[in-house]
Amino acid sequence: MVGGVFLALESMFRQVEWHAVPADDSTEAQLWAEFLEECRADMSHTWPSLMAEILSMLVHGWAYFEVVYKLRRGPEQPDAKYRSRFNDNRIGWRKFALRPQRTLSAWVYDGDGGIQGMYQSAPGGRVFIPIQRALHFRTTEAGGHPEGRSMLVNARRAYRFQTRLEEFEAVGIERDLAGIPHVTVPVEHLSPEASAAEQSTVQLVQEMAAGLRADERAYVLTPAEEYGVTDNDGKVHRLPTGYSFKLLTSGGTRAHDTDKIIKRYSQRIATSLLSTFLLLGGSEGKGAQALSGDLTDLFELAGTGILGGIASVINRFAVANLMRLNGVPPELWPELEHGGLSDAALRNLLNQLAGVMNAGGITHDPNLEASLRQKLGLPERAEDSPQQGEDT
Repeated sequence: MVGGVFLALESMFRQVEWHAVPADDSTEAQLWAEFLEECRADMSHTWPSLMAEILSMLVHGWAYFEVVYKLRRGPEQPDAKYRSRFNDNRIGWRKFALRPQRTLSAWVYDGDGGIQGMYQSAPGGRVFIPIQRALHFRTTEAGGHPEGRSMLVNARRAYRFQTRLEEFEAVGIERDLAGIPHVTVPVEHLSPEASAAEQSTVQLVQEMAAGLRADERAYVLTPAEEYGVTDNDGKVHRLPTGYSFKLLTSGGTRAHDTDKIIKRYSQRIATSLLSTFLLLGGSEGKGAQALSGDLTDLFELAGTGILGGIASVINRFAVANLMRLNGVPPELWPELEHGGLSDAALRNLLNQLAGVMNAGGITHDPNLEASLRQKLGLPERAEDSPQQGEDT
């Protein structure tokens, strides 16, 4: 379940289109927007792979990237600090290098509680990465905690119970199929007064019984039963059976439906991640298409919020610092904007709608326009201005 959710998010984020938006309509602003696009395409890694690494914050609650720059001196430079597709001596991005969460040594704060940087554990010792050279992504900034909050926190309790139930269920099935070893030994061997040899024999029998199971060391050891023997005088003597071995199996059905309980915890995990649409249908073929669409829209809405937070961090710290290093006036700074997570679905909707309208199945009206504007994220239609000659 969790793997499916993160795979869906990563697949959607990789397909999102990004573009630079100029500060205004002037030619100079357009040129700096083109420069930003050049820097984004001139990095040592692709933009989709960067999005996949940023999504590691969903698991850990945070992701810390060091922004590495380079001088653009052409593609023939042997040093990566100067190698670029462009040769204009401007400062560009070389890469956004992820500093893995497992390498965190300590956070550094200022006197007001603000984050000043991160110490990373490296083979040669600790390395300090100041916040001025970093991109710090967090799932939440509540309380100013640098490590945010993992998206898996809400699913932790359900995951723990579900995992234990699955293990209990698997062990129970194995015991029902294979049986539990039941061994009997002479009663005197289990007596506190048993000799060392008898105790050694019992221990050997226990090891043999335990070895019959590959994983769970389960068996039953009880005193031997007795049976009657009649001698020539007709007298009955009670003798122990000695050693015996058999497999015990449980009969009947279980009091609890473990499959139903496990599915309930799967539902809770999916709910905590806004991904209950993954549970619709299933092997029983149930689930409403309209409900699936609504739940998918909710999942995409949450993903869009995460995407907006990523864009905000990149524009505020990566783009702004890049423009500042190149001496660009703040009023000409471009920004990176992202497309929607469901652009393909919207294009499909518009194509289907156009076909139906051309066939005369649907006619244009204000309700249809308002619905499409809302779906496309467009502003509401402005009221019509009065025609000339009409009273105002």
